[in-house]
Amino acid sequence: MIRRVGFFAEGNEDGDPAVYSASLTQAMDGPSAPDEDRILSYLKGGEEIFSTMGAERDVISGDEWVSGAGSLVTDGEWVWPVDLVHYLSRYHIALPVDFLDHVRKAEYQTPVVPDERAREIMVELFPKRPSPWS
Repeated sequence: MIRRVGFFAEGNEDGDPAVYSASLTQAMDGPSAPDEDRILSYLKGGEEIFSTMGAERDVISGDEWVSGAGSLVTDGEWVWPVDLVHYLSRYHIALPVDFLDHVRKAEYQTPVVPDERAREIMVELFPKRPSPWS
C-alpha cells in the first residue's frame, strides 16, 4: 500500500478526510528538519506519475502561484503532491517522522521507480469505478 505525505486539509475542504487529514498550519508550528535541503532534493527527485498543467495559489499566503499543483510524485513507497516542495522550502514545515526516517535510510537518494510499480500506484490511487451506464 502506498503511503501519503504532504496532502494537507487546507485548500482541499471537499476532499476525502482520510487523504487530506494533515494540517499545513499545524505542520508550520512543528520543528523543521536540520537536513531540510537534502529532503527537498529527495522530494524533487521523485518520479512524477500524475501531471497537471495548472497552478494554484499558495493556500497560506495567497501571494504566490504554485505551478503544477495537483501533480503527484512517488519514490515507489510514498506519494506526495508536487507542491510539497513549495511548502517545505517556503514555510519549513515539519514532516512525519516515519517519512523522514525513510528518506534518511535511503541516504537522500530517490530510487528509480519501475514503470510497473508506477502503474500499480496509479491503480491504487485512482481505482477504476464502474460506469453508471453499464
